[in-house]
Amino acid sequence: MVMNFLISESHARARSLFVTIMCGGLAGCGFGLLMPLISLNLEDMTGSGAVAGANAAAAALAMILSTPFIPGLFARITPRILLSGSLALIAAGILIFPAVRDVGVWFAARFVVGIAVTIVFIASETWINQLAKPERRASLLAVYATVLSAGFGSGGLLLAVLGSEGWAPWIAAAAIYAAGVMPVLFLRGPGLVPPSKDEGSPLAILTTARLAPAAILAGFLFGALENSFFALMPVYGERIGMTTVLIGLLMTAGALGALCLQIPIGNFADRAGRMRALALITVAAVIVPLAIIASSGIGFALFPLIFLYIGLASAYYTVGLSVIGERVSAGRLAAANAAFIFAYGSGSLIGPPLGGLAMDWLDPHGFLLALSLIAAIYLPMALKSWRRQAHQRH
Repeated sequence: MVMNFLISESHARARSLFVTIMCGGLAGCGFGLLMPLISLNLEDMTGSGAVAGANAAAAALAMILSTPFIPGLFARITPRILLSGSLALIAAGILIFPAVRDVGVWFAARFVVGIAVTIVFIASETWINQLAKPERRASLLAVYATVLSAGFGSGGLLLAVLGSEGWAPWIAAAAIYAAGVMPVLFLRGPGLVPPSKDEGSPLAILTTARLAPAAILAGFLFGALENSFFALMPVYGERIGMTTVLIGLLMTAGALGALCLQIPIGNFADRAGRMRALALITVAAVIVPLAIIASSGIGFALFPLIFLYIGLASAYYTVGLSVIGERVSAGRLAAANAAFIFAYGSGSLIGPPLGGLAMDWLDPHGFLLALSLIAAIYLPMALKSWRRQAHQRH
């Protein structure tokens, strides 16, 4: 049966789907291990939280600066070669960190690795969107997002097992990315349809973004809400008197929400309409932070609300990508997904600082009010796009 899967023409699409979903899982696992690993080592090397935070920002900056040019690379380099080369570059780049214990080198390596990781994400998301059948697009992307979340969680488990000292965790992180090279090259099936040189230009990204603005901005919300939560919820928990153990469990509840709710929400979006799903997610994203504020003194009432909130916020990724897939032609998908990733990176940079300022202004609930306000600003666009889609169907 395994040999039949590897060579049969009837399984060609399944092989390509396996490769794209595998890339998501590997990227998530590598991220889940690499992000805290770098921060912990920088803390040991410098004793500065600011340096660790700035190094993480280098990865986000690499994403934002490189994204406009990545679709053009797909137009010039065979996508499988570019994707497998990026995975190999990440694996090699990771080994620089333990080999050269220099903060400046670590910033440069983080930036280069960040560009390669961005290529992997844009390639895998574009590819799976092209492979998806229209009627099951959100459901398939939900599977991809679930595997990505599971990979992220398993990376954290690897860190717990291997620790942060010595070469072992770095070798494991490098091996995770290197493991994807051979399947990308040799599991044959429908490939990623590259854009033309015109469709892959930085200008084309702006043009393509106009085809699905509500979906592109969903990427911004996903970056702003999710990253704000994981950056600031531990501080919020501490300020309302939670113990370190309870804060850790609270973060786990959020991660489980992201893992468990993507497939049900994706199925709902395919049945009920993707813009309707985005609008309803946004209504909940406005209300749930307010409910968290109201329940902050009730203890365990927080856990189901956090589970729900992060599960819904993560669905901006799943449903936003599915809307892009239904609105944009195959040749333009790379540019559209690049716009989505650019919006995600922008939200990741802007959201946490705004949330932190709001928390200092209205201690401690200002951060949650900021999350609610960000979603409220997006809500009119989501509702308008839903009404327009409903009108077109009738």
